[in-house]
Amino acid sequence: DKIQGKYEVIGSIEKLKGVNQVEMIEFFNYSCGHCYHFLNTSKKLHNKFKEKLFHKKYPIYWGKQTALPAKAFYITDELGVEERFTQELFDTNFKLQINIFQPRVIQRLSQHYEIEQEIRDGMKSPTIEAKVNKSLALAKKYNANETPTIILNNVLKITPSISGGTVEKMTENLELIIEDILNYN
Repeated sequence: DKIQGKYEVIGSIEKLKGVNQVEMIEFFNYSCGHCYHFLNTSKKLHNKFKEKLFHKKYPIYWGKQTALPAKAFYITDELGVEERFTQELFDTNFKLQINIFQPRVIQRLSQHYEIEQEIRDGMKSPTIEAKVNKSLALAKKYNANETPTIILNNVLKITPSISGGTVEKMTENLELIIEDILNYN
């Protein structure tokens, strides 16, 4: 009994038998080119598996990066504009070559979205801080030292390097794995 595809087993494969929905946890970093590309390729997975795929995203950061984009992720998620704001942050980083870990960048984007006060308040919120800390703790738990790191149903770990080095290969690999999990009896 083996699931097709390339992955690291981090839990019991038996837990995958008979599941009706796959939970895909994604650890991502706003300065990661693979993560930026996965924003688009993951849509293929969503279109194919629809409600059978539950995608939960966790922003992480390291080194001299700040928590500001991760906090903005959770604030904008609560406001219902996370998807657009995340795209804008990635575009600002990769298309405009602007360091998005600076306070003024988040502030400018919040002005554009007319959510300045919400961003200011959220940046000081213990609840938002707790969500960011939870992201980092989960990333540590799953040893997510590459982004994106994908965890499926707390059993399988998939990364670009495990999948062959590219986001396209990782997305194809995820499609194969998710399909097999949903048909695993």
